[in-house]
Amino acid sequence: MKINIFYILSKSLLLLLMLFSILISFSLIISNNQNLLINILVIILSLISFYIIFNLKKNRRIIRLFFIIIIIPISSYLSLNLLSSIDYKNVISTNSYIIEAINYAIEILYFFIPSLLLMLVYKYEFLSTDLKTSKIRMPEIVTFIFQVVIFIVPLLIVLSRVFNLELTSILATSGILAAVIGFALQANLSNMLSGIFVNLERPFSQDDWITIDNYEGKVIDVNWRATKLRTWDNREITLPNEMVANATIENWSKNDTELSEGYRIIIDVHFHVLHDPKNIQNLINNALQKVKPVDGRDSLKFMWVKFVDVDELGLKFLISFDCIDRMKNNAQKDAVMMQVHDTLSHSGITMSAGRMYTKLNSDAGLTALNTVRKVDDFEPVKTSKFNPYNESIKNRVLLSRIPIFMSLNDEEIENLANECVRKTYEKNDYIIKQNDPGDSLFVIADGICGVYVNTPDKKMISVAKLSTTDFFGEFSLMTGEKRSASVIAESPTVALVVEKEKMKSVMKNNTEMYDFVSDVLANRKLELNKTISKENNKNTNVKNIASELKKLILNFLS
Repeated sequence: MKINIFYILSKSLLLLLMLFSILISFSLIISNNQNLLINILVIILSLISFYIIFNLKKNRRIIRLFFIIIIIPISSYLSLNLLSSIDYKNVISTNSYIIEAINYAIEILYFFIPSLLLMLVYKYEFLSTDLKTSKIRMPEIVTFIFQVVIFIVPLLIVLSRVFNLELTSILATSGILAAVIGFALQANLSNMLSGIFVNLERPFSQDDWITIDNYEGKVIDVNWRATKLRTWDNREITLPNEMVANATIENWSKNDTELSEGYRIIIDVHFHVLHDPKNIQNLINNALQKVKPVDGRDSLKFMWVKFVDVDELGLKFLISFDCIDRMKNNAQKDAVMMQVHDTLSHSGITMSAGRMYTKLNSDAGLTALNTVRKVDDFEPVKTSKFNPYNESIKNRVLLSRIPIFMSLNDEEIENLANECVRKTYEKNDYIIKQNDPGDSLFVIADGICGVYVNTPDKKMISVAKLSTTDFFGEFSLMTGEKRSASVIAESPTVALVVEKEKMKSVMKNNTEMYDFVSDVLANRKLELNKTISKENNKNTNVKNIASELKKLILNFLS
């Protein structure tokens, strides 16, 4: 906490003045002074003023201003007049120097009263502004200059009126002294003047997030010499005001609030040239829909994906998204890249790791999920394994990414893929409804879906977002349970449907799969319950849940 000498001095002098006035007035009343009413008035006003000054912070703003502007000035000057009218010779009989010093002090204080009161107003109406309710915050340099000015003016008057000094000589001497000091402190004065201009122009305020040339961070202080920034990694950068005044300044806090102060986060990614750009663009958009903002919001409000170039690294995409708290920029980038990588890798697509020197054959993931390219766009293939128009291959790629099917061998996955069907849903279509019976599992091949749960008070709450390679309905497929949630297509969606009868044929000769599937479902059910209820269930033993689920699966599929 910074100590303000000017404020402490102002408050202390006013309190001492009121205290002396009270004591002197009491003594005059006791000594049967003729000005009884005046003395009583001085006591009353001094007591009230003493209380108000002592408890300035606790008083309401309107009361504080009323007393500082009206009552305390009246009380102060009445007190000074009272003190100046006393014959101190009767009190201090011998020491004339003390009497002279008292008279000088009273006279000096007389001229400084306005400055003392201005300091109180400035302190409580500007310097102590609540930043949670107001963006007003005085820069340190402005505060310093204002305080110096309001005390220099009465000082010059005192030197002229009280000590009978010529102002011209004072100003001349001060000018010579200022020139010498200015020459010695040329760099600091340049920074101070630059700081004044920066504050007058106000390209930024305290707590704004700015970029100055190559430096970026939150403004934490603007003093007489420098501007201080706090970076996202909690480093403090001090920039001379002269540099700030001559630099190019970007103020991210002045942007549209809907886009947020840190909305412009752009990263680039590359993919092999044989991939379909439109397909990749859709997958990245789906990934962005699933990203949970690190700044506490429900979802990203600003995002786009652009296919911008084909260079030596392959297909180049730019991904843009927002983050309100720029201190968490890197954390948000990390969350986005993790989700993008996860979504694309589950779809059989990997990012480019280096320069493209050779033309590679397309992989299963690339061809399986490609729905728009023509046959002529692909190199000749000898087997159906890489046939982009083989529905079974597309289904196989998707099913191989589902945890409950990972224990199946290639032949079993292929058999299941041959039996599955694809269904298309329009935006806002219900794919499944909560509490409806069901015996099928859905795997999203393309599109975005929302998962919703009806609460006991008949409110529908959003639980999760699903996109390519995500799946749902596994409990109904394996146990015949009613749907625990509703899934709604939030964009045109293609889903792969695995039905009970198809699953029975796969699991008939694979008894080990029952244990594996039970464990997978047990873990997922536990996580789902935590997400929906936001409370820890009493039954948190995965083995117990898996054992119960295995019984249900055996009964349902038998």
